[in-house]
Amino acid sequence: MQFHNPALGLWILNSLQETYEAKRNEFLGELQKKEEEMRQMFVMRVKEKEAELKEAEKELHEKFDLLKRTHQEEKKKVEDKKKELEDEVNNFQKKKAAAQLLQSQAQQSGAQQTKKDKDKKK
Repeated sequence: MQFHNPALGLWILNSLQETYEAKRNEFLGELQKKEEEMRQMFVMRVKEKEAELKEAEKELHEKFDLLKRTHQEEKKKVEDKKKELEDEVNNFQKKKAAAQLLQSQAQQSGAQQTKKDKDKKK
């Protein structure tokens, strides 16, 4: 049952059931609105977090690539230095062998000269 209150300009619901249904529908509408707002906030935060994670992943890849390049450069320097040292060792061994050969030849020629000198003295 309804009646009109001219002072308020509204139809007033007389029935408790109708009042309950109206309030319930109003509450459910507000609840759905809040739920949708929360869902949108959640989606927005998820997207923000995904963006942060992608940025962090990008930074990690850049750091990894930099470390990889640095490692390769250092490895190349070490290999170049190793080759240089091996070349120096080989050159040293050759010079040492040549010096030993000259020394042994000098000793032999000195020994032969000493023998000749001894033979001359006799």
